[in-house]
Formats: sequence, structure tokens, C-alpha cells
Amino acid sequence: MKGFLRILRYLVLVIAVVAIFFTWQWYSLKKEAEAAFNHNPVIAQYLGKVSVEKMGLSVFAAQCPSGCEHYLMKLRGEKGNAMAVSDLSKGSEELSYAILCLSSGENIALTKDAELIVANERESACQ
Repeated sequence: MKGFLRILRYLVLVIAVVAIFFTWQWYSLKKEAEAAFNHNPVIAQYLGKVSVEKMGLSVFAAQCPSGCEHYLMKLRGEKGNAMAVSDLSKGSEELSYAILCLSSGENIALTKDAELIVANERESACQ
């Protein structure tokens, strides 16, 4: 019985360390996304300084070569709120294929590579 309790304690400790690591990685990715959005002049024009309120994986596939995911984010800004989608990589404060989806239904390309996507899509990218 003592051996089982010892193994159980180590198992709980390992699970706690892994959970803390993943939480820290998610938080740092969220902060990098905030910094990238706050460097974008279109975001500054429509929303002012923003913070990422919620963040999750988008249903659309990532457009970047490898090592990134396509995220859907709810942005809270000084001038208003909006949704945005973008390909993000860990360790990079650069947006790629980023689209701002305003509550009015208007989609705005935040990067040059997203202009064609916005022009050709009939449904909102912010799903």
C-alpha cells in the first residue's frame, strides 16, 4: 500500500508540472498575440490598444508552412470589441493570414497575405 501511495504522489506531481507548463505556454502565446495585434495599424485605427480576451483554435487550417496553428481570438479594445483570426507561431510576434472581423459583419485583412482570402470568402473567417 505504501508503494502505491508513493507512486500516486509522484504521478500527481508529474501531472501538476505538465499542467503548469502547458498553461504557461498558452499564456505566453496569448501575450505574443496581443503584442502582434497592438503593432498593427489597422487594429489601432478600429480598436485602439487591444487585449486578447479569449483564444482558441480556428476551424480553418493554418496557411503557414509548419510549426503554427490558426487561432480565433476575441479582442477587447479601447474603441470596441471584435474577433480576429490569425496564424500564430510560438516565439514570434508576427501575424500571418490575419483577418479582423468587426461586429458589423465587415472582414478586414490585417496582413497582405490575407487580402485574397477576404476578397474571395463569402462566409466569415471568424468561426
